[in-house]
Amino acid sequence: MDIIILMQGKMNLESVCIILVRPKYPENIGSVARAMKNMGLSRLSVVNGCSALHPNAYKLASGAEDILERAEEFFTFQEAISEMGWVAGTTSRGGRERLPDLTPEALAKKLIPLSKKNSIGLAFGSEKEGLTNEELSLCHLSARIPSVESFPSLNIAQAVMVVSYELFRASTMIPKREVRLAHAGQTERMLEHMEKTLIGIGFLDASHPKKMMRVMRRLFGRAQMDEREVQILHGIWSQMDHCMRAGKRPNKNPSPYRNGEGPLNEETS
Repeated sequence: MDIIILMQGKMNLESVCIILVRPKYPENIGSVARAMKNMGLSRLSVVNGCSALHPNAYKLASGAEDILERAEEFFTFQEAISEMGWVAGTTSRGGRERLPDLTPEALAKKLIPLSKKNSIGLAFGSEKEGLTNEELSLCHLSARIPSVESFPSLNIAQAVMVVSYELFRASTMIPKREVRLAHAGQTERMLEHMEKTLIGIGFLDASHPKKMMRVMRRLFGRAQMDEREVQILHGIWSQMDHCMRAGKRPNKNPSPYRNGEGPLNEETS
């Protein structure tokens, strides 16, 4: 059967805006800007908090001062997201009134198709309280970074880095080329050829070859080989056959691996 591996999309980082809601410490804003620049993000909004232009923010931006200087400031969260097509909020707390939480990785995958033609906001709450239930209710999605239950709260810059990293990974995914896997019949003929060759060189016992061959079938089954790879293996067995016909005798001493004996015994028992 032919199997086609589908191409994957990529995240458009230019569509993403990091929104800091009520940040209290300019140092955290500077650290957020640095994390953003590390991961290819450039849009920053600050809602009802300390200024992104504070000298202490510059101290920790370390090369990401341009993000601070372009940052937009808003009085309310609603104003900040008014032009956004999609908004995801982050939280470290659960509850009946809160949205089901996605991991940062799952969030990134969810946002890939949305990032093509929409402006996306990723909201992070204040250092102490996080986002309120009302603010989360304005979000389309909610994300939570997995952490130990006894100490789930992350520094805001750390949280931005973790989520931004997953977005960056999603933006650099190389689309997989379409691959047509070898037909089952082609693979079976190659395995039959392989069995005969391994018997010919003394690796398999002709009277009991199936146990080891089951292992080899599982091995090649996991490999998901295409037609060219199956042809290469056919070529290897054919070259070994040629060497035997040319007069090179198989090893008279039985292989310690044959038929599942020796070091492979536990795997094949």
